Amino acid sequence: MNPADTLELRDIHLPDAVSWWPPAPGWWVLLVLLVIILLLSWWLIRILRRPVLRKRVQSEIDALIAAYRLNQNKQQLLQQLSVTLRRIGISYLPRQQSAGTLGTDWLAQLNQLVDKDPLSSDHLQLLTQAPYQRVVEPGDEQIEDLLQQIQKWVKGLARGVKNV
Repeated sequence: MNPADTLELRDIHLPDAVSWWPPAPGWWVLLVLLVIILLLSWWLIRILRRPVLRKRVQSEIDALIAAYRLNQNKQQLLQQLSVTLRRIGISYLPRQQSAGTLGTDWLAQLNQLVDKDPLSSDHLQLLTQAPYQRVVEPGDEQIEDLLQQIQKWVKGLARGVKNV
């Protein structure tokens, strides 16, 4: 008798197929790295975009002031300042939040963009009412004060915009 005949041998069993879930630890590390890279890219784009916007704001305000100093047209200056400040607000804040605001709400939104040197309610009155009047009444002192305050406001904006 052959000894192999007496042994009860089982058939060959193959291991289960490799499952796709859960992924290997390397895939988890890759996923975490991908999320970190995406977040850092988003943050970097936001940071890099700000100086360009700040430089444009500064140059636009400087151009308005230079044009005023050349032609001394108060009404045109106030209209253009009002429009420019509205565009600045729309650029820094969500459009739905800033595009339709008026009066003190508009002033509050503009002032939330800077930590110090906010615009006063007197300046707001000049910017909201004077552009629509037939004859602009503010004196040269008021206009110069407004221009100085807007320049301070823009410098405050250039130092660091609050995260809104």
